[in-house]
Amino acid sequence: MPANVSPAEALARFRREIDRTAVRARNGVKHLSGFSAAAVGETPRDLVWTRDKVALFRYRPLAAGPPRRPPVLLVMSLVTRPYVFDLRPGNSLVARLLEDRHDVYLLDWGVPDAVEAENTLETYCDEYLPYAARATLDTSGATGLTLFGYCLGGVLGLLTAAGHPDLPVHNIALLATPIDFAELGPMANLLKTGRLEPDEVLDETGNVPASTLLEGFRMMAPTGDVLTLVNLWNSFTDEAALAAHQALVRWSGDHIPFPGAAFRQIVDLFVRRQCLVVGKVPLGGRVVDLGSLRVPVLDIIGTKDHLVPRPASEPLASVLSGADLQPLHLQAGHAGLILGRKAQREFIPAVLQWLDRHSALISH
Repeated sequence: MPANVSPAEALARFRREIDRTAVRARNGVKHLSGFSAAAVGETPRDLVWTRDKVALFRYRPLAAGPPRRPPVLLVMSLVTRPYVFDLRPGNSLVARLLEDRHDVYLLDWGVPDAVEAENTLETYCDEYLPYAARATLDTSGATGLTLFGYCLGGVLGLLTAAGHPDLPVHNIALLATPIDFAELGPMANLLKTGRLEPDEVLDETGNVPASTLLEGFRMMAPTGDVLTLVNLWNSFTDEAALAAHQALVRWSGDHIPFPGAAFRQIVDLFVRRQCLVVGKVPLGGRVVDLGSLRVPVLDIIGTKDHLVPRPASEPLASVLSGADLQPLHLQAGHAGLILGRKAQREFIPAVLQWLDRHSALISH
């Protein structure tokens, strides 16, 4: 015991540690038994449009009266579920957007099966996403919207906006969006060099199974399971922190199958031919030129992101040569850009400030 610590203080510290251990044990039992598993995506919303398995939801405003700000359409990747935008109370990008009086919409791709195996990039960028954007505008009554894409959802948003110049996309926010797919880890390297062919990872439904995608992500962050256990142990002293941890772990492992036809295209166009890095993507019988975009773009990059590392995102600056691009580099991982205390305190306010500045010209 240090000489400057009294016996009474040492005893108090010892008792506090016993209390923390008891709380950890109690919450640990709850966690292992599945008791009080964290609910996710609890912000009230309404279904406003659907096509096949794709659904568009509008979140209900927190206060009476129409939203003061234009609509924001949240677009998720094709491999993970979109409730990460609204993970938990106090840890929700959706809630923060609503508090800032935005009109918030979420596009849910649904869970693909054999019916969706032939979905291509054109299915998403020339059909579903443009239709959902127009449904957003029809519902909101606004003259334009902000596309907010997460990971591959950002790529789909860029291709949609550039491929449909008549669509009133006034702003684009990109969150952890890859451009150089060759930088996306070991599986991308195997696919790029031809040591692995796309059809080799498809299952009997014609899609890439969720388990294969999860293993590919684990190859990119091999220490992720250890860090998860450390964070879990630390969260056992706080039930709210435990619920947040449960919700995040649930989402990070809650992958969905990847449509086989779109996967083949991505390997060919993005991994092997590097079309996104060049900025010209063959799509639907024409070439979509990302350099033609003339809208404000916020590019949010996590400097600690192991799934979409900085070298994968940084070519966007040269690709979007005609856009008003603002990079925002944050010391966070893939999910930490919008989740956690630091995101709530620092990162999300920076995003809201950008949205406020660039939404003023859009009217209802």
